Amino acid sequence: MIAYVSKRRVLRPALMCVGLAIALMVLLFGVNPVTANAAEAVETCNPTSEIACVNGVLQDSAKAPIAGVEVTLGGAESATATTDASGKWAFSVTADGEYTVSIPASVVQEHGLKADTATVDVKKGDFSKARRVVRFDEVQASSEASSGSKASSDTGKSSESASSTAEGPSAFSTFMSRFWQQLFSGVIFGLMLGLMSVGMNLVYGTTKLSSFSHGEQVSLGGLMAYVGTQLLHWPLVVSAIFAVAVGALTGWIQNELVWSPLRRKRVGPTQQMIVTIGLSMALQYVFQFFFGGDVKGITTTVPKGFQIGPITTDATTLVLAGIALAVIIAFTLFLYGTRLGRATRAVSDNAALASASGINVERVVRIVWIISTALAALAGVLIGIYLNGIAWNTGALVLLLMFSAVTLGGLGTANGALVGSLVIGIVADMSSLVIPNDMRYVSALAILIVVLLIRPQGVFGKQQRVG
Repeated sequence: MIAYVSKRRVLRPALMCVGLAIALMVLLFGVNPVTANAAEAVETCNPTSEIACVNGVLQDSAKAPIAGVEVTLGGAESATATTDASGKWAFSVTADGEYTVSIPASVVQEHGLKADTATVDVKKGDFSKARRVVRFDEVQASSEASSGSKASSDTGKSSESASSTAEGPSAFSTFMSRFWQQLFSGVIFGLMLGLMSVGMNLVYGTTKLSSFSHGEQVSLGGLMAYVGTQLLHWPLVVSAIFAVAVGALTGWIQNELVWSPLRRKRVGPTQQMIVTIGLSMALQYVFQFFFGGDVKGITTTVPKGFQIGPITTDATTLVLAGIALAVIIAFTLFLYGTRLGRATRAVSDNAALASASGINVERVVRIVWIISTALAALAGVLIGIYLNGIAWNTGALVLLLMFSAVTLGGLGTANGALVGSLVIGIVADMSSLVIPNDMRYVSALAILIVVLLIRPQGVFGKQQRVG
């Protein structure tokens, strides 16, 4: 009996040690090695909630594609890819962090490229970092400068060329370069935000309804453009027209099926606003059900960047900003220079007096809904191209900024949304010069609070007597 007990006392610790050793071996060697090196070379890459993308196109100094070159990705994950006939290459990565992309030095010398190494910072779920583009045939001023509101083109920079400069740029010149780049990005984003917000402000002016589902009209426009370009293989212009038409149609359907019956039953704006919250949630999950939770790319081409003074941009960005500005100007001319526009402003000022003057208020409101949703859809197309992707909740992410813009400019005013959007866009982007990029919207909302404390009716709003 004594011998048996002693054996148990000896064997139990031994078995525990053996079990612990086996568990440690399982933990050390039983892990799938793919998780430590999960980067993958793919033909095309679109960011999702699970992966981010590092891609580019390899061209020589004459902009001719270079095929058959091995591109190496290093960092948290590593992989190699070979450029195709058009010079394109792409990696999908699952880990956030800093990556290094390199090509053989012999290729740089043979084709007259600017660099053989590029460093990019990747972060899933961040529009500005989920898709990183690398080019070795040109060097731009600052690839990170415009990442506050856009996935900018990350340009390869050779460490040898950087160290060969006897004296680098001063801190002041670097700051000023970022200052002008962020100001430019803020203006671009403000124009697109204004295109989103002007329709929301017009709806509020004519119906006194704050629509929380207006952001989903932005998402709808971008997703319809994705359907046109990537699923139906239409040209981008045709897809954009299709998206705007679908957005306008949904505005007419909403008014006829929901808002017009509620107005006839004299349901107040507060109750209607609650309906818009429910509609917003329903539309978000409809989008997620049909399109998934990942980011959808409207275009897959890589725009060529160039310099305008201290600002790095590309032709696509300038065209998008021009479209937004032209549409806003055309909308302003419509409001002030046409009979229907004057009727719309009359309904916005005083619907009862406009009706007594012979204006068909219901017809005006119907047209306002169609125009506002069409503008939101167009904004969705532009922002989807500008941010290199559109998701099911893109509109919801910018909804608070739209409300801030229309409140800052003055609820119900014609030009208030545009001015408020420019202020919000510029302040949000330029605040990243001094605060973390993820907190840039906080400063814009702080400006909103300060302005409302000083001038509650907004910049262009009129004081109203209550009670």
